[in-house]
Amino acid sequence: MADMVEALRRLFESSSVTFQSDTRLVGKVLQRAAKIDLDRKAKQHEVPERKPQLTPVARNEHGGSMSITPWELLHTLGRATVLSGHGSSRALAQHWSCLKYITTLQANYQGRMELSADGRDPRYHRKSVQAEDLGIAFALAASLRIVQKRHPDYQFQIVDADVALEAGWALRGAEVRSRENTLLRPDYFLVGLKDDQPARLVTVECKGSHGRAVAQHEQLAKASAQVNAVVVGRSDGSAAPPPSLLMATALAGNGGIEMLILDPEGDGVLAVPEERSLSLNGPVEELHEFAGIPVKASDGSDDTRPGFYIPPQRSEWFSRVLTRTSAASLLAFVGDRRSARELLTPRQQARVGSEYTLPGTDTVFDTSVVLGGMRFIGTDHVFRFGTQRMEAFSGALVGLHQLLAEKDLQGYQSALPSVQAVWAGKRHQAEEEWGGVIAMDTDGALLGLRPVGVGRELEYPSSL
Repeated sequence: MADMVEALRRLFESSSVTFQSDTRLVGKVLQRAAKIDLDRKAKQHEVPERKPQLTPVARNEHGGSMSITPWELLHTLGRATVLSGHGSSRALAQHWSCLKYITTLQANYQGRMELSADGRDPRYHRKSVQAEDLGIAFALAASLRIVQKRHPDYQFQIVDADVALEAGWALRGAEVRSRENTLLRPDYFLVGLKDDQPARLVTVECKGSHGRAVAQHEQLAKASAQVNAVVVGRSDGSAAPPPSLLMATALAGNGGIEMLILDPEGDGVLAVPEERSLSLNGPVEELHEFAGIPVKASDGSDDTRPGFYIPPQRSEWFSRVLTRTSAASLLAFVGDRRSARELLTPRQQARVGSEYTLPGTDTVFDTSVVLGGMRFIGTDHVFRFGTQRMEAFSGALVGLHQLLAEKDLQGYQSALPSVQAVWAGKRHQAEEEWGGVIAMDTDGALLGLRPVGVGRELEYPSSL
């Protein structure tokens, strides 16, 4: 039990993750990109188009580092990847995949975050999987801080790019007409919403590595092509990729974990514009678009390059796709996969799984708990940490869940600020009543972990 108490304490212990983002990094990544392109030409492979201008992130937008807890990182990972798999038989494992990292991160003697002995032990973690998972967690946490600094009056949400794009383009299976046209794409979208204003869109590519610096430089070079694969059209006939953030997390440094960040320029304007107010409520039609971005050939004729083009007349459609996908992710995270399916198109629903599942293979939305006078509903999971049985809970405030289940995304967006304010005022009381680590993210999703038998008891009503 003493080991578990120490592990829980470390999960809420803040430490520093340093950022590297300067012109020297830009030069190294461009050199690596040129070498990759030469190698591809020598093998007669097509050379992907990259964003033409790579720039550092402004120092006043990142401050050289971020202070963060392991629990926030694991929470971010769990939320971001809950729709990333295929089929309901894997739903339970994916839903709680972040918990395998509860003893992976720690603060070193300088207050910098690093991998723990468990995190470095190959018996517990495959390096490639760990680099991919933690690369996502660190990249999205840092990206959210940067875009929130740029646009403090917007609420930003994380959206899995694959899931969102599947509403308009077939990315897998027999429907894919050109694998080459869909192969390159960013990992995530950050979607910024403000009242009834047009949505802001930022593409994010998340990389992680245990290798030397050259490994991260190569990852960022490849990422510069991936974020160039989504282009948004304008009413004046122009088109451009939205702003983007390229993130490569170096996990194996002796001095602690470091992030290399670049900021390829986008159009810098609202990426999904509309002349009228944006309405988030309403259905989304599944499209069967050809994956290709319109360009001019060398002779001036019309041509396409691989990627995804959102024409101006589809801007409101894509805004709804993004917000509905984000909402479905939150519903899946709290265990309500039935309501999540209803927000997605048929192709997207494969990410959530079939309506019919085998016993023991899916999450069950049948759990509630009252903390700080607030009732949360969601799902729970019990697992072993050594000899200690642990209890995890993910949920959302009852009223917030109801808005999402009723597909009132406009109402959900309006309610979020007040939900966050109430949580901020009652957080300490909720933590004491829970008896372990617990936190709410900016979307209102709650995640808690504690030893079985402590704190306010979970309730299992007959129906929710």
